[in-house]
Amino acid sequence: MDKMTRPPKEILLRYFRGACQPHEQELVELYLSMDTDKDYIEACIAEAWDQLPAREDTSPDGPGLEKFMREFEQRKKTVIQLPPDHGAVHGSRFRPAVWMKVAAAVLLLAGGIALLTYKTNVHTPAAQLAQQEAILPGSEKAVLTLADGSTVSLSEAKRGEIALQEGLAVEKTADGEIVYRATGTAAIKPGAFNKVATPKGGQYRITLPDGSVAMLNAASSLSYPVHFGEKERRVKMTGEVYFEIAKATGSNNKRIPFFVQTEKQEIEVLGTVFNVNAYADEAHQLTTLVEGSVRLKSEIDNSYTVLKPGERAAVGTSVMVSPANIKQELAWVNGNFVFQREALGSILRKISRWYDLEVACPPELANITFTGKVSRSQPLSAVVAMIAATGKINVQLKERRIIVTK
Repeated sequence: MDKMTRPPKEILLRYFRGACQPHEQELVELYLSMDTDKDYIEACIAEAWDQLPAREDTSPDGPGLEKFMREFEQRKKTVIQLPPDHGAVHGSRFRPAVWMKVAAAVLLLAGGIALLTYKTNVHTPAAQLAQQEAILPGSEKAVLTLADGSTVSLSEAKRGEIALQEGLAVEKTADGEIVYRATGTAAIKPGAFNKVATPKGGQYRITLPDGSVAMLNAASSLSYPVHFGEKERRVKMTGEVYFEIAKATGSNNKRIPFFVQTEKQEIEVLGTVFNVNAYADEAHQLTTLVEGSVRLKSEIDNSYTVLKPGERAAVGTSVMVSPANIKQELAWVNGNFVFQREALGSILRKISRWYDLEVACPPELANITFTGKVSRSQPLSAVVAMIAATGKINVQLKERRIIVTK
């Protein structure tokens, strides 16, 4: 861990005393999950122990502290031996990084101190903070365009059947998800398509007519046939979509391949869980494979690339394959922002889409890297506080525009 990504010492001390703010807790827990700076962490634990009130042993080097350290190290070793978590599969949430819970558990042994909540940020003027807290995160909202061109606001539609087309009923479940159910009341017509589109500040999950699941991030779209054919299943997308593809076979018992088409690539999949980030304002289109296998065809040079689970392909002027940071790249599916040495420019683009904001950042600051984690359900103020806590930049908000300065 370099000094760039190490949280300030005072935040670490507050964390080990059980007195940090939620956004600080997220930052420290991600730092601890990287399993580094052991001597520095232990020194902070010792200093935090010395600051704890109402403990039996007031000596900073007494048996109380030794027990505190032993408990911490034993729990840490137990966690390190656990197998890695490779991400969300079949709609599940990521397991919490257990390392992240160690310090809090030890604090319970040391003095039963509860984590504190917060209402204000002392480093942010009250008026600015109030404006940030007034900007709420995105939510479940999207528009469904039916085959006849009519549209349905999925966030406003009531539960139950919302449309009937081409022998399929389009239904909104109790969980707010869109599903397709065969009715057999109409003849199947080829060439009928539906489209789901999310605005900035929106996301949505749908089950496609073949049973595959797609979750759209903010400012994304997915076009798909009302009925998939016997030879192939093909969809087109923009923005970012997480897929869980259902296996399907035709009347000849042969598998029916599934294709995802973007501006720069065609992805062929089978029974696969993966994520595609194809935003137009990003330098590369990223395909991250969680399980199964995919074959990518670059529309730039017509080259083919096969991915293995845990790999990521970046498609630009060429195709680059590298190990994927699953937790970071699929964090949005599980309701989080996770940044690990990520450039500020990339972070701001994600914030802009989710909170429906404009951003202004000088090019010389856009490449500064940050590490942090915060829930996407938090108001804008929590995300701004996480970035500002590093002390590297100043962040101001004017109406719905984030302005970054030195």
